[in-house]
Amino acid sequence: MADESKMMSPETVGAGVANPLEFRRFSPEQGFVVAMYKDQDVSVVVWNLEPGQENSTHVHQASAHVMLVLEGSGQRISDTADPVPIRAGETLIIPRGVVHGIRNTGDTRMSYLAITTLGEGDYVRAPIGEQKVTLTPADGAGGH
Repeated sequence: MADESKMMSPETVGAGVANPLEFRRFSPEQGFVVAMYKDQDVSVVVWNLEPGQENSTHVHQASAHVMLVLEGSGQRISDTADPVPIRAGETLIIPRGVVHGIRNTGDTRMSYLAITTLGEGDYVRAPIGEQKVTLTPADGAGGH
């Protein structure tokens, strides 16, 4: 599920100061993504995962990511490498064309801030694994 109701744009960002913790929203059924900001160059969202939920493996050929874990713990997952533990305060850097995903393996909620460059053709996500998060919500389209 996703929510774009709080998403800022170049016209609405004001001073540009925002607390990503205010963009947390969870769903018991599946991961939930809340859009913070988007323009022609970058997308900023907060992913929110209950224990056991994941943003399944996928790849972006034209987009890179930087992700900061805000709360909780889990694993960076890939179809080509062993899972890597991650926790609050740590940053993941995902270059273009690298298969990646995140799974909440902890006992508490997990949220992470995802900053994505928008390559040629805007945002294109190519699923690799079984998708356990829906990015077509009633509230609007999501990202990452």
